[in-house]
Amino acid sequence: MTPHLSIIIPCYNCASTLREAVSSCYTQGFSSEDFEVVMVNDCSTDETATTMADLASEHSNIRIHNHAENRGGGAARNTAVTHARAAVIFCLDSDDLLPPGTLKKMFEYLQQKGCDGVCFQHSIKFRGTDITNVSHTDSYEPSDTPVELSTLIMKSGPPSPVTVVFMFTKRAWHTVQGYPTHHGFDTQGFGWRFLSAGLKAYICPGTTYLHRVELHQSYYLREWNAGKTNLNMREILFEHLPLFSPPAQQVIRDFAYEDFTKDIFGSLLKLDPLFSNDKGESVGTLSYTNTPRTPKITVVPRNSLRGLWFRFKSRIRNQMT
Repeated sequence: MTPHLSIIIPCYNCASTLREAVSSCYTQGFSSEDFEVVMVNDCSTDETATTMADLASEHSNIRIHNHAENRGGGAARNTAVTHARAAVIFCLDSDDLLPPGTLKKMFEYLQQKGCDGVCFQHSIKFRGTDITNVSHTDSYEPSDTPVELSTLIMKSGPPSPVTVVFMFTKRAWHTVQGYPTHHGFDTQGFGWRFLSAGLKAYICPGTTYLHRVELHQSYYLREWNAGKTNLNMREILFEHLPLFSPPAQQVIRDFAYEDFTKDIFGSLLKLDPLFSNDKGESVGTLSYTNTPRTPKITVVPRNSLRGLWFRFKSRIRNQMT
C-alpha cells in the first residue's frame, strides 16, 4: 500500500541522535502501514550507517539510501524525496524530535486546508540531551491567511516558518525543482522557492517542533564559522531578484558579501519599498537552478587572518555608530 506520509531524514554523522529522532516518528498517530521513513546517509564517517541498518532491521517501513560521497544537506533531502512514495513529505533533521501526535495533526490540517504546506506554531530550541533545558522558543501566530512572502525578510521576530522544517506536498517539491544544492542554506532556499512559486502554507495551531542545539556544530554553524552566511544568502537573493524593487536589486548586486560582519538583510531593511510593487507578477514565474548564479568569491573563514581583520573593522565601525 502507498503510505500517506513520507518522513525523510538526511543523515550525516548523527549516530548519537538518530535513534531518538527515529523513535519519535513512531509516536505520531500513524500505523506503520500509513507512513514510511526514508533515510539517506550522506557518506557519514562515524557509526551512522550501522545505526541506520539497525533501525531498518527493527522497522519494516524504514528504507535506506546511501551517497557514495558527501554531497550536502540539499542533495540528501532531494534523494530522499525522490525515493519517497507518499504525496506528503516531512523532513525531520536527524538530531531533532517530534512530540507525540504532531504529524497526524499537521497532516489532517493540510488536508483540511487543501494547501501545499503546513508549518509549526512553536519551535522549541533545547540544549544538548535535555528537552527541558530550553534555550529559546520561536512562535508563530496561526492565521486564516497563508504565510506571506514578506516574512522572508523581517525587521524582528523569528525567521519565516517556511525557512525551517515544515510539512509539504511532493507536488510542491517538484514545482520548485527541489532543495537547492549549490549552496549551504538548502532549507532556507527551499522556503524562498516555496513562497516565490506562489505555494500556500499555513501555521498549524497547537503544534511544536523540538530543535536540538548546542550538542554539536550544526550545518548552519559550520557555514557561519566558515564565513559563508552572506555568500549563501547571495545565491538565494539572486535567484529571487525580480521580486525586489530596483534600489534593493542594486544593494543585492553591490553588497560586500565576503565581509561576514556585514548583514545583507540589515541593508535591505533600510529600503522602502523593499519588494517590487509588481512582485505579484513575478510570483510563480521564476526559474530555479542548482548551479551558482553569481561570480565566485573567495571565502573568508571567521578565524582566518582576513577574518580577524573583518572583525576588527566591525568593532571599530560599531564604536563609531
